[in-house]
Amino acid sequence: MPDFVARMRAITVAALASVPVSFASAPALAIPEEAALKKLAVVPVFLLTSEKGIPLPIPNGDNLILPMFLQKERANQELATFEKANPNTKAKVSAIPMNTANERVNQMNIKLKETGKQIVTPVVGSKADMDQAVAILEKQGVSKADIQKGLSIPVFFHKPFLTIKTPEGSRGVFFMTYKDATNAAGKVQGAKPEIMAVDLTNALAQIVDEKEDRFVFYPTTAFFALMKDQGAPNP
Repeated sequence: MPDFVARMRAITVAALASVPVSFASAPALAIPEEAALKKLAVVPVFLLTSEKGIPLPIPNGDNLILPMFLQKERANQELATFEKANPNTKAKVSAIPMNTANERVNQMNIKLKETGKQIVTPVVGSKADMDQAVAILEKQGVSKADIQKGLSIPVFFHKPFLTIKTPEGSRGVFFMTYKDATNAAGKVQGAKPEIMAVDLTNALAQIVDEKEDRFVFYPTTAFFALMKDQGAPNP
């Protein structure tokens, strides 16, 4: 695992070298982890909850499993399975920003500490995105064993990094889906940037390690759909 992390960080750093962003002088401080996690507010996850919105983890040995799905359709399938196994329990699929879901689970785990149990939250994305990430990493020379150990939640970016304008200035972009990364690359005039892949933990680690705030996550399709349903303006 350490070798995989080091290699992925090296790949990301190499791509960073060509980010066309200039920054004003500022103290050499890393980005707080909490601030990095807040960038995931544009990535909703879908999970099973009670009618009041309380997460419903599933017992599994000494742990409790609470899958977080990136696609609502997959969460609906899980709900159907849950309702069949628990006909007397009322449940629903709730959409929660990934950073908020993480905070809630941490709070629940604090309360569960005395019981010796822990909530485990696998993030379930699409097989297509995982397959694309694996293919990209294998092309870069990463072994299948390292990929299997180190790749859980694929994130895509470009070499050179693509940037978008935000109220705080230009930022390099990480994409949660290969489709979004491909669409973004297709809008670039001239030579197309190469699409790269990394695990979400590595992307967050890179954000935290930077001395300046240089990155954002691109809002997922699910985020835009939720904003439309709620009648809220896009970020």
